[in-house]
Amino acid sequence: MDFYFIIFSTIFALLISYLRYKYQYWELLGVPQLKMNYFFGNLFRIKTMHKTEILHEVYKEFRGKAKLVGTYVFTKPIAIALDLDLVKSILIKDFNKFTDRLEQRKSTTSYITQHLFRVDGEKWRPLRTKLTPTFTSAKMKFMFPTLVNVAHQMEEAINAHLTKTPSGDIDTHDWMGRFTTDVIGHCAFGVECNSLKDPNVVFRRMGHRIFYPKYFSVRLRTFMLIYPAIFKYLKFFNIKEHSKDVEDFTLQLVRDTLRLREEQNVQRNDFIDLLIELKNSKDMKGVPKMGVEEMAAQVHIFFAAGYETSSSNLSYGLYELAKNPHIQDKLRAEIISVLKKHNGELTYEAMMEMTYLDQLITETLRMYPALGGLTRVSVDDYKVPDTDITLKKGTRVYIPAKEIHYDPDIYDNPKEFRPERFHPDEVQKRHPQAFLGFGDGPRNCIGLRFGRMQVRVGFITLLKSYRFSLSEKTPKELEISKYSIVLVPHSKIWLKAEKL
Repeated sequence: MDFYFIIFSTIFALLISYLRYKYQYWELLGVPQLKMNYFFGNLFRIKTMHKTEILHEVYKEFRGKAKLVGTYVFTKPIAIALDLDLVKSILIKDFNKFTDRLEQRKSTTSYITQHLFRVDGEKWRPLRTKLTPTFTSAKMKFMFPTLVNVAHQMEEAINAHLTKTPSGDIDTHDWMGRFTTDVIGHCAFGVECNSLKDPNVVFRRMGHRIFYPKYFSVRLRTFMLIYPAIFKYLKFFNIKEHSKDVEDFTLQLVRDTLRLREEQNVQRNDFIDLLIELKNSKDMKGVPKMGVEEMAAQVHIFFAAGYETSSSNLSYGLYELAKNPHIQDKLRAEIISVLKKHNGELTYEAMMEMTYLDQLITETLRMYPALGGLTRVSVDDYKVPDTDITLKKGTRVYIPAKEIHYDPDIYDNPKEFRPERFHPDEVQKRHPQAFLGFGDGPRNCIGLRFGRMQVRVGFITLLKSYRFSLSEKTPKELEISKYSIVLVPHSKIWLKAEKL
């Protein structure tokens, strides 16, 4: 018995010594850090291990006191940039030192993760160059009529729903998700999803699986992202970041679409067409011919990012408009006035004239950003400007976007929904990195034009035809899902829709 006690005590003492050493990392660099529990680090300081919670803790304690703060996720040192000039350096001025979003993995991972959002800087640069033509203004104008047609289908579907629903209550997040799913299906892949007619179609189910995974906690997802080298060992337990049915669906979609277009020589000038061109092109500037699996990875991120972030933005925006009817009336007046100038027709030019609508979308993103924080990884040693601190190669840096958006020194009364904050004159008064709804710098959101366009068309279609108000089922506070890296609603967002 004494022998086992000695062994246990020795192991325990070694473990505590190891953790004490690990949790001195930032102190030894001269970087302030959160107070640590030597045994658990930050693991039980927060409830879900969602990085927004860590960022909130750090920002609350160190705002205005430090440019850079250190913390830990499990035993991994994480730097958090609090100073907006430092944020600008990381995202833009010194971007060549922070080209990666995640640590490079030595082991091979699922093809579904090899997309533009996650690949390392060496692969990212040529891939971004190749994919950029998909999101030009000319391409947006080309896709616009299709998008308006889907919006018209949404209006018809909601009308049919309201005739059967005397209360007028609708689950806005579900309807907006069905709308953006059908938009992505049409504009990106030339596929009739029909989720507005049938919410149980496979496209809708797969989209829901991506952002609301079963039995896959944020803690486990975070652990897999923080310790990528362990991925190869997780294969033994059959643990994947994305479920197999999502991967199989995406791959089959690409194969079927590819076969159909090549057999029938179909060209639609959409996202799939661009990927087919990359598949058939020669190796240029470091971009090899794109295989079917690489195509599937790009399709996966375009579908995932395009449908959920836009549907959430629409849902959050409608929720705030229901709470603030005077803002809703002002926006509706702009929409009706501009449409009247264009003979009642929603054109691309008419949409672009609606400046207050654009301000409202940006304010919604300020209050409800898709990502609570931006992530960058140093690809070389980096001396933090105007300090004696040098971040080692491979250091993960978090930029607390949501906390910046709610900083009262940047946005007075930040919990108040006020689109006028983003009038051009007001924007000029703030630091350029005070708003990070689409990221910033060379590695910002490539699809921001497309995302804003479908959100604009959604708002225009809905507000010209309906008045939205709070119902008995409307939540007083919107709860964010604890099971998704992206900040999506945890539950239904019920609003009352009244036909005008």
